[in-house]
Amino acid sequence: MKNSLMCLLLIAIVSCTSQSQKTPQTSETPETKMEIASADMHKPVYGPFLETDTDKVYEVSHPHPYELKLNMYELEMATYDLEISIELKDGAHFVSPNSKGDFKGVFKFVVDENSALEFTTPLIETPLSKEEYDNHPYVNGYVNWVRENTKYNKKIKRTLDKNFQVKGLIQFTIEPRCTLEKIPVIIKYKDGKMTFERLGC
Repeated sequence: MKNSLMCLLLIAIVSCTSQSQKTPQTSETPETKMEIASADMHKPVYGPFLETDTDKVYEVSHPHPYELKLNMYELEMATYDLEISIELKDGAHFVSPNSKGDFKGVFKFVVDENSALEFTTPLIETPLSKEEYDNHPYVNGYVNWVRENTKYNKKIKRTLDKNFQVKGLIQFTIEPRCTLEKIPVIIKYKDGKMTFERLGC
């Protein structure tokens, strides 16, 4: 009888100990943990977010508040119209090459010295920007701000018949972000065809 009571007591103690060592259950499964880790990895590093009932939806703005496109049209034998189109976004603007003042960051297009191309016209701006007074301390005078989508055209003449490449640069300061944009470009003549494109694209 004594042995029976002792056995029952030992069974009760062992049972209680094993229950207390069990870890509490959570609703987090291995799949849920993986989804949370994945969501954290893919969070954008910039941009405000909107709270919704189910998740966070991120509003990511364009890394550049403009879009630039390059084209080349053949007008007649060895004569071409080079075109730079700029689509502005989010109130972006820049100083027109038609501005009379000595502004830093004015829009310009230059190419390396070469014997393959001859520029026959200056940059022609369409639509033409209008002069306006700007009392900002860095301007404090009249300036031609380009505030709408604009095209720049320049006529060029090819003076070589063999294949060649001429590198160039489109440069301007985009406001109000105040960053100097430098876009390397290249004009190529290969197997009878002229192209105008971004360098490295």
